[in-house]
Amino acid sequence: MTAIRTSAPAKVVLWGEYAVLAGAPAAVLTLDRYAQVELGPADLFSSFTADGLASGSIHTQDLPNLPITSLLLAILRHINKEDALGLVRCHMDTGNFYANGQKLGIGSSAALCVALYHAVCTHVAHTPTLNEAIEIHRAWQGGSGSGMDVAASWHGGVIRFQKGEVSPIEWPANLSFDVIYTGSSASTFEQIGKFSDWRKTADISTLDELCAQSESLFSTYTEASAWHDYIAALRALDQAGHLNIFTQEHERLATIAHGLDVVYKPCGAGGGDIGISISDDPSRLFEFRKQATQAGFTSLQTEIALHGVHSR
Repeated sequence: MTAIRTSAPAKVVLWGEYAVLAGAPAAVLTLDRYAQVELGPADLFSSFTADGLASGSIHTQDLPNLPITSLLLAILRHINKEDALGLVRCHMDTGNFYANGQKLGIGSSAALCVALYHAVCTHVAHTPTLNEAIEIHRAWQGGSGSGMDVAASWHGGVIRFQKGEVSPIEWPANLSFDVIYTGSSASTFEQIGKFSDWRKTADISTLDELCAQSESLFSTYTEASAWHDYIAALRALDQAGHLNIFTQEHERLATIAHGLDVVYKPCGAGGGDIGISISDDPSRLFEFRKQATQAGFTSLQTEIALHGVHSR
């Protein structure tokens, strides 16, 4: 057996966060930061190591106790290959999904799941499918999530995702973007939990409006000015559900963007992590990045990933 090396890209949600959980479409853009997996033969015992996640060298006797290996177990159990792995050396690297020990919120778990799943499938001669990858990731994450982050890492580029269906969309040449880290990590699991609790007991008219705006934006997203109605609907949902999507950091970035006539919004579940700035004027976006950096925020300076999961 030769070593198997796979990579899968990061992602940001352009629009459709929360709305996708109610069946509306979402747009997801992949970034050229990759989760990487190397799976190779071992002679005496299996070993598992990881960079980027809070785990050091991991050996087989510790398998049930550590998050990184719980993903491997979830994959093997789902494809009924628990006894087929044999002695292996597995190294997983999500280092560029973190900064100063904090996760950036660009889909490290989904990208790692997709990359590791592909590597394992190659090793045990199992045919990988997107639906199976989504099921594995959802089970590993406790049964929550739409699957759009897994689909994005699978396909690469920019996608439309709705109820498990995926189609590619083009990022317009006239729009530039910059992904910004707020300096504060957020828990997507906790954010989605708050949203689910609110949705069960409240007037969800703001969610209905967000769904309508998410659908509408697919027809108009090529113009930066068209994003404002969607962002307003996301703010209304935030206020109605007390979700803290627009944290103080996001508000500060939004203020900088407004002064430069640049679009800015939080990405994904919000509560911290990352946001995206968008403009049809590169000079304005450059100035936004400059001011945001001076204010203590971090530009990830990434491009769209041209490929989804692939072997290296």
